[in-house]
Amino acid sequence: MPTPDSSRRRLLQGLAAACVLPAWSARAAGDAASFPTRPIRLLVGSPAGATFDLLARAASNEAAKQLGQPIVIENKSGAGGTPSFLAAKAAAPDGYTLVVLSLSTLRQPLLEDVGYDPIKDFTWIASLAEIGFAVLVPADSPFKTWADLLAFGRAHPEQVSYGAPSGLGNSAHVFTEEVAARDKLKWTPVPFRGSSDTMSALLGGQLTFSVDTLISAAPMEQGGKIRILAMATDQRQAKWPAVPTMRELGYTVSIDSPMGIGGPARMDAAVVQKLQDAFKFAVGQPSYIALLDRSAQRPRYMDHAEFTRFAVQAEAEQRTLLAKYGMLKQ
Repeated sequence: MPTPDSSRRRLLQGLAAACVLPAWSARAAGDAASFPTRPIRLLVGSPAGATFDLLARAASNEAAKQLGQPIVIENKSGAGGTPSFLAAKAAAPDGYTLVVLSLSTLRQPLLEDVGYDPIKDFTWIASLAEIGFAVLVPADSPFKTWADLLAFGRAHPEQVSYGAPSGLGNSAHVFTEEVAARDKLKWTPVPFRGSSDTMSALLGGQLTFSVDTLISAAPMEQGGKIRILAMATDQRQAKWPAVPTMRELGYTVSIDSPMGIGGPARMDAAVVQKLQDAFKFAVGQPSYIALLDRSAQRPRYMDHAEFTRFAVQAEAEQRTLLAKYGMLKQ
């Protein structure tokens, strides 16, 4: 049974806590109201010059104008972006550490134990763009159309290798597995850290073809180094109106791959609001739109609520898809 003294101590402790809480809440509210007061760090899980890096830098330059503080890019590539996700998870949820989030964020924990939960451990702040993908071959390849490549692949399946930027289990790999499965083919995926490595291997004759981002493909195609056989998007691209989509070619798959900005879990709502508004401003700026136009990407802004709903739904879809191909971790 509690003694009078112990009851009194608990009462005093409760009163003390009640006094401290409003002071802490007021301080937190004050920090959110003045945010940001110093530079913001943005972690990018791909090498400098890769698709996500280019888009993140362009959007950050514009968002910084709205926020009044610079956004400093820090590349932490490899393992499907996992180093960047773990660093963001461990950071204080004060808005000064952000991270690029994408389908890779959702897939990695389904493929292996990576030390984070993609929904519980992050705040999905805003999406910035839809990342378009395409099927690519070198310009001197004998394959002029998808039908040419498919005919060769059926006749010589053991000789077909394709590039999978950002590693196995990511968009290019899963997409191609879906395509090959329809024709009961087994082609060999070759994983790379990012698009630049994949493109080098493709141009060096080490791959039969690659499925890569349009932002990486565009300058190579314009320079006459590669040929685009088909789009992995839902619609044809205005820059290449004669190139069909894989859906038009009879396949029921495309890559729905938005990329955006997030932060650690439990971020203050006022800070999230400021960040999502700043990046909404960025997505509408001429310099950012011009970058997307040059690379046949398209802006795709989702605010915090919509981006979070996308993440929850996409995580469930990826779980089903990876289980289908035996990629889901046991």
